Amino acid sequence: MRIFILVLIVINILLSAYWLILGDIHYDVDVSRDFLVMNDIVKNLHFTLLGPRSGAIPGVFHGPLWFYVNLPAFLIGGGNPLVIGWFWFLLSAVFLLIVYWVSKKLFGPEVALLSVLLFSVNSIINPSIGLKNFYNPYGAVFLFPLLFWMLHRYLNTSAVKYLIICLFLLGLIIQFQMAFGIPLFVTITLYLGYFLFQRKKLSHLLSYFILLIPLSTFIIFDLKHNFLQLNAFIQFFHENNQSINLLNIFVSRAKALLFDFFDLFSPGKNLVTVSFAICFLILFMVVLRKSTNPLKKIYWLFGYLFLSFWIISLIYPGSVGNYFWPFLPLSIIIFCSFYKFIKREIFIAVFIILYMVNLYAGILAILEFKTDLNQRGPHSWAFNSYVAQKIYEDAKGDFGYFNYSPDRFAYQQRYAMIYAGKNFPNITSLSSVKQPLTYLLEVDPPVDRPELSSINWRISDVGIDRSPDQVFSFDFIKVEKYLLNSEEVKIQPNPYLLDSVFLR
Repeated sequence: MRIFILVLIVINILLSAYWLILGDIHYDVDVSRDFLVMNDIVKNLHFTLLGPRSGAIPGVFHGPLWFYVNLPAFLIGGGNPLVIGWFWFLLSAVFLLIVYWVSKKLFGPEVALLSVLLFSVNSIINPSIGLKNFYNPYGAVFLFPLLFWMLHRYLNTSAVKYLIICLFLLGLIIQFQMAFGIPLFVTITLYLGYFLFQRKKLSHLLSYFILLIPLSTFIIFDLKHNFLQLNAFIQFFHENNQSINLLNIFVSRAKALLFDFFDLFSPGKNLVTVSFAICFLILFMVVLRKSTNPLKKIYWLFGYLFLSFWIISLIYPGSVGNYFWPFLPLSIIIFCSFYKFIKREIFIAVFIILYMVNLYAGILAILEFKTDLNQRGPHSWAFNSYVAQKIYEDAKGDFGYFNYSPDRFAYQQRYAMIYAGKNFPNITSLSSVKQPLTYLLEVDPPVDRPELSSINWRISDVGIDRSPDQVFSFDFIKVEKYLLNSEEVKIQPNPYLLDSVFLR
């Protein structure tokens, strides 16, 4: 049976890497932004103290650690996204070992194997752990099981080394995902304050100084910029505290609880998701009553961290479903631990149904993967690279180009053009600069937003008010080729056109 489970795990890992094996990665705005930042670090030695911008609070940024974790792979591969994709594959394999190690320490080898099996099949479809693309929040997903284990060990042994490691991991989690790390910091600090006061070990609070290491980038940046992020953080809550209706938020979050958090256990927000969510809640209470005292501490700690995080998140009025991602691996471990306390037949039946639902969704996604590059959609690296390659092949000489997308950032096309240029060392291409040969890469607007067309951008920002000499169509991208005369070249484009990683 163990060999059979191991075979299934290997199959799941290979299925989750399907895009990568076929020479592609999921290449969305966040991923392309990271590539642009790393390219800037390597090319211009702009070592940054800022990570990606926070989607929740204007003016607040995550830490830059995710960039530096990926930087060695970026350097080794010469900026090739596929090399970085294989690095993600390696990270995922290591993470499966972490899941196995933590679950084995908590509940034994049988639960560990089941946890890795369920986690690996979920990874085929779930973007938060799939091998298709990674960005900064996944560092928090990777580290949270280790933090939980260290916190559990400290609470049971009072050995300060476990507390120091736990807090250091907490600082790294804040680097990767502030929206998860900061509420977790609050809830752990509250618990530790009570715990240490009860045991008269307040001197252990000195362990918090270890946080200065992982949080140093935030501290240095704010000291250099008049506490820019701290002020943005304070201003956000000052402006929003008048409009927060805790009752409405509570009702909304209670409804979303079954659909957001328990999306962990199935690939979609559907009846199956709700059924398994209710099943999880019922079984959790049953198991809590049946378990022995040492295991009760594990369940209580998990329940405390999750519910405290949920309550603290009520002060933020926006959507928080994605911020629960780091609970995913530990939740799967907790679910698989039910194997030890309920009838084996019942658990195995539920587990198989859950496994098959995730496997079906994963295989369905794989079958939808298009072999034709021109049909893979906007989030395919291979497609965006293909478009850029065609432009260089058509140019055969030096040229200028401009990128447009409805969000005005065009990160995906920008990096694809930069990387494609490495394959044509004899051609000089200048971004956002007019040349006698100039290309405009224009991403089509959404069907329901025709006002986001590139026409106004081309006329007012680029300064070209005529039809192109040639047009190339690539699914949702249109490439316009212009052979400009000297007078047209002299018409300067808008100097404030976005040509870098803006508001990253």
